[in-house]
Amino acid sequence: MADTVTVLCRLPSGIRLDLHDLSSLSERTQATAPVMAPPQARSSILLNGIRQDPLYHPVENRLLGRAGRTTVPTDFWKAWLEQNRQSDLITRKIIFAETTPARADNAMAELAKDRTGLEGADNTTLTEGVTPMQKTD
Repeated sequence: MADTVTVLCRLPSGIRLDLHDLSSLSERTQATAPVMAPPQARSSILLNGIRQDPLYHPVENRLLGRAGRTTVPTDFWKAWLEQNRQSDLITRKIIFAETTPARADNAMAELAKDRTGLEGADNTTLTEGVTPMQKTD
């Protein structure tokens, strides 16, 4: 089995994945006094977003069919996935992993028309009842 996987992130700017020690988080919830300090991650990885995709161009700002790719250690990915299996990031395929870069390219080809909701409105079509603004001189 490979030591790394290619994680694809379909968020525009990427995201930081934090791996937490679940026993310490459980202790925090059981404390009699509230713990005000934020939980400290055991390890973290910053995923590249769509804007780091080689095909992304800021002028057209086209997000559909694009994803940032980050090489992540397999053990980190499996542990993070186990802690976040029910997250919308996973269930909606906003973040997912493939074993090789070629498989990652194939996965993105399959998802090329699958909208995430982050792409923005299509500026070539108008919503029903909306008309273009008339210029006055």
